[in-house]
Amino acid sequence: MTLTAPTPTPAPDEGPAFDVSDIAPWPPTRYTAPLSERHPSLWERYRETLQRAWWVSNAYCLEEWQERLLHAITELDAFGNLRYREVLISLGRQNGKTEIAAALGLLFMVAKRAPQVIGIASSAEQARLVYKRAYDVVARYGPLTRRFARLTDTRGLSTASGGSWELKASKSAALQGLPIDLGAIDEVHLLKSELWTDLVNGTGDRENCMVAGITTAGDDDSTLLLRLYERDDAPGTGFGRFIWEAPEPRVPDDDATLARWLAMANPGIASGRRKVAIAVSAVRGMPPGEAVRYRLNRFVSGSDNGYMTVPLWAKCVGAVHISRPVITIDRTPDWSYATIVASAKAADGVIETEVIESMPHPTVEKLADACQRLYKHSPATYVVDGYSLRALGDQLKRNGLPVRYMTLGDEVSAASMTYAKVAGRMVRHAGDELLTRQLPNVVRKAHGDQYKLARAGATPIDAVLATVRGIYVAETTEEAGIQLF
Repeated sequence: MTLTAPTPTPAPDEGPAFDVSDIAPWPPTRYTAPLSERHPSLWERYRETLQRAWWVSNAYCLEEWQERLLHAITELDAFGNLRYREVLISLGRQNGKTEIAAALGLLFMVAKRAPQVIGIASSAEQARLVYKRAYDVVARYGPLTRRFARLTDTRGLSTASGGSWELKASKSAALQGLPIDLGAIDEVHLLKSELWTDLVNGTGDRENCMVAGITTAGDDDSTLLLRLYERDDAPGTGFGRFIWEAPEPRVPDDDATLARWLAMANPGIASGRRKVAIAVSAVRGMPPGEAVRYRLNRFVSGSDNGYMTVPLWAKCVGAVHISRPVITIDRTPDWSYATIVASAKAADGVIETEVIESMPHPTVEKLADACQRLYKHSPATYVVDGYSLRALGDQLKRNGLPVRYMTLGDEVSAASMTYAKVAGRMVRHAGDELLTRQLPNVVRKAHGDQYKLARAGATPIDAVLATVRGIYVAETTEEAGIQLF
């Protein structure tokens, strides 16, 4: 029996129709050519087993392009050995990188007698995602389960013949001296060059070992990834490269061109699994540099890390009538200024926000007094940074006021949410001059695959940070109501 991925069924009301049917998910935009069109591969030897395992475990199969990629990167040479010792795979976000990494890891676990598979990711959470997918497939498919001596969802997989799959921290000390059959790396753009070298050294001079990296594009600081993008992949080098990317590192102005470029950089879109109209809409709601790097899979430079333009922000100017506000406070690092902002969701679903005070030479006591005076307006909550204004939050709590401390996770979510809402004209603000002055000084700072906001140089951005936090908390707080200003 041959199992195939189900044909995607178009869903209704998904926005404009874009024709990208002439863009195939395979082959990639750039790739290392096979030695022959009908080349054998390690994948084809175990395809049926792993295909059935995926179906039984997940009720779906790997997509055809994913299987063709696995076939390509495990190409065998004339002597029956793996052609590649090092492989780079680069594609946009949300295309099934987890599935590819899990399938490759399991392939090595079943194909070799006692393999050592090492998984590395930019975060422990991401490494566990890949491992958990592989664990679920093994645990739910009997013929594979019997090959393994130990199954734990946290401490690794062990085969009955002595093989193991372990997760390692992205630190050189954790890898030195380890014999490795497969090193599987997620998000190579965040990896240091020496770690890749340590993994390659771990394969020694043994045949049929591989270091494979799966990633999205990087920036000027992605030294390793830049080197791998330019590396020689001629026959005999042992290196293979498979890259899906848009033709240019920019976001096209017209949606039809954007749709086509997204399909080129995202095989999950070209295959029909992901809806191109939804992808176009998502890109229109994110900073251009973010879209270029993670959705169009092109490198960005330091000059592409701006957050929001003043003209975009200016499109949301309007009369505000804030109700039951969220009060957010932020200060400059040197305590020269602090800004207090009021935000709330209006009846039409738009978030209204306004700077209500810019305080020179603030202190915790002066800020606490200002917050106390605002209490007559029945604020839903007061919001402060959990690190820089922890003392203020604690003081407000002692005064009996409701307080929310922003976490790093909140900061990351707030940055992207606010941009999307401004781009979608779901924010209304009073056109405060302070925000207009500060916005050009706000940049995106990478945090894993996402970003938070940071200063460009020493210029203050306290009003912007307070506003972004206010919009975020007003959107996620259900208690906004009653007219205020």
